[in-house]
Amino acid sequence: MTPRAHFPAMTWLPFTDRAGRISALKLIVFVACCAPAVWLAWRWGAGQHSPKPVTAILRETGDWALRFLAATLAVSPLRHATRWNRVYIVRRMLGLTALCYTLAHLGFWFAHENFRWGAILSESVLRLYLIVGYVGLFLMAVLGATSNEASIRRLGAAGWQRLHWWVYPAALASLAHYFMLIRLDATHAALLAGLCALFAGFRLLRRVRPQFGWLDLLALAVAAGLGTAAIEIGYYAFATGVNASRLIDAHFDFTYQVRPAWWVLAVGLALAVLMAARGSLRRALAP
Repeated sequence: MTPRAHFPAMTWLPFTDRAGRISALKLIVFVACCAPAVWLAWRWGAGQHSPKPVTAILRETGDWALRFLAATLAVSPLRHATRWNRVYIVRRMLGLTALCYTLAHLGFWFAHENFRWGAILSESVLRLYLIVGYVGLFLMAVLGATSNEASIRRLGAAGWQRLHWWVYPAALASLAHYFMLIRLDATHAALLAGLCALFAGFRLLRRVRPQFGWLDLLALAVAAGLGTAAIEIGYYAFATGVNASRLIDAHFDFTYQVRPAWWVLAVGLALAVLMAARGSLRRALAP
């Protein structure tokens, strides 16, 4: 086997390990983390944004921040379902990427307001959706600032774990901020909310049933799918006044699109299948 490239003086790079070796997994995830920013920058330079480019990129950086936050929450369920412990090495990178896109989102909001600091301060105090967004940003900033080995040593493993539990309230605040901003199409928001609920439910399941099996994951998948449907139906019923029965019927009409609830259910089922396959493979290989 060809040894991996080894650069002892380059341990500071995000895709190397402590010995300076390039990690293929970290490199792939690093490229994936940077790709949306590169794409947005290219579209900006090529003039391919909408007639309101700042507004467009403001929305897209917010979308990517939530996507990477959901990906961060997905690491623990994936690791537990597959026993692929190495996936943990990219969780910090994903969380910091979510923070970077959140800060970019904030910066483009400042640009959207033409850096009128008096108006920005006034809006920040008076608008509930901004207050909720700032709460999410503050929590993510604290988590990002403590995502290092020095903080783990200072806080201790247990204290650090308790602090980083706040990633779930940060996700909740970010999602609430998102729902307050959307007008009619809640598809993307409902999908991200459902995925975050699925991953948060996984953490709760681990707490109440430390030795849970794939059937428990199966039940969690169904519950998360139903919860996602309830979130989307509830939003549309509240925002538009559409009869809930029509919204329920739309979940079983696959003519134009698959509703978020089905995608969340599919992700949950995939985790359950991976866990079941892991157990079956272990029994098959047992002497």
